Amino acid sequence: MKRLILFFLFLTVFFLNETFNVSDKLQPFFYRITFPFLKLRATVQEVILRFQNRIYPGDVYLGTKSVGNLFFVTGKGEGFFYILGEAEEGAIVLDPLEKRFLGIVVEKGPISKVMRVFSEDFVEKVRVENDRESVVGVVKGERVPRLSVIEDIDVTGWKVYFESEKWNVAFKEYLFIGTVAGRDEEYFLLNVTRDVPDRVIVIGVVE
Repeated sequence: MKRLILFFLFLTVFFLNETFNVSDKLQPFFYRITFPFLKLRATVQEVILRFQNRIYPGDVYLGTKSVGNLFFVTGKGEGFFYILGEAEEGAIVLDPLEKRFLGIVVEKGPISKVMRVFSEDFVEKVRVENDRESVVGVVKGERVPRLSVIEDIDVTGWKVYFESEKWNVAFKEYLFIGTVAGRDEEYFLLNVTRDVPDRVIVIGVVE
């Protein structure tokens, strides 16, 4: 009887979390409580994806060394999303199919938290480039991310890439953030895709 009550409690919390947009402070609590069900959901989703012929790449290698692998996305918010499993803080998270930068791991745990460019806490160095040249800039996270560049130049229409000295060469095409949509006074505004896939690549996985 106790197990049955606990089962329904877990199930209730899980569906509440899936149905309602709980705050960032409450999300980790919900995800930790529903952890067993999230693992089951990940397994079921894997089977469904295979039936849909949506096969994601496996571990990421540089030569013979594994530098990252796939994680299942458990929940999404405006400025953050969560992945099932422990990922080192500071690791970068990429879209394995669309080849784009998704965010940075900011909390490590059974459910790890990933900060996106839509979070006000996001402030990171980027490269802004077109076919002929590139400049250094800084992206400040907001609902519409803002870009500032050092040089006095109009970069409207240019592509923006996350700047990572460690991964620039090996994963340059995966570090794409978005394009510069236009200017708003001293800042440029970015056009960034909001969608997050079912699986993501985390580069720099420790466990």
